[in-house]
Amino acid sequence: MLAWSHSIGLCRAEKRSAFRRMWVAQLLCGVMLLLTLAPAPAHAAPSEYELKAAFIYQIARFVEWPSTGALVNAGAPLRLCVLGGNPFGRALELIRGKPVNERGMEVSLLDMNADTRKCAMLFIAAPAEKHLERIVALSRGTGMLTIGDTEGFAQRGVMINFLSEDSKIRFEINPEASRRAGLKISSQLLKLARIIQEEAP
Repeated sequence: MLAWSHSIGLCRAEKRSAFRRMWVAQLLCGVMLLLTLAPAPAHAAPSEYELKAAFIYQIARFVEWPSTGALVNAGAPLRLCVLGGNPFGRALELIRGKPVNERGMEVSLLDMNADTRKCAMLFIAAPAEKHLERIVALSRGTGMLTIGDTEGFAQRGVMINFLSEDSKIRFEINPEASRRAGLKISSQLLKLARIIQEEAP
């Protein structure tokens, strides 16, 4: 009986592992397809920020926004705003105009004093770190997905943060921050991420 129960447990674990691998493959295939369709010199490897732009596009497909804030109107675009500088360069052209859950994706570059109320997603570049607490506080309850790629951002209230490990781009998610904003992140996406708890105030 013990051996049978152990076998069932192993089978379930293998199924969970296979399901997770399937989601990883689906996410990565979407990223690579987007990069393949983009004009680029022959045999050129995608840059770090081309990969991050493609990941942002794919991640957006697994997020459910509240019908408030930037997306209060059914036909409103899904706007990605980049705050504090543009580390992406021309990589943002990869995702500009692409459809996300029946909405077109738009991209805006903002300075630190810009109005972010029309942003569905806000990428906070590293130079904006000194303003991070204010940015996070202003984003609460707005239905805006905050994204970064600076160490410690997720612990400080940013919802999705990219990091590099073993020459690979990975991401971490702060689920409490997303809940406060009224966002629903797919459980499957959460399984692919490193889950981060916020630092105590």
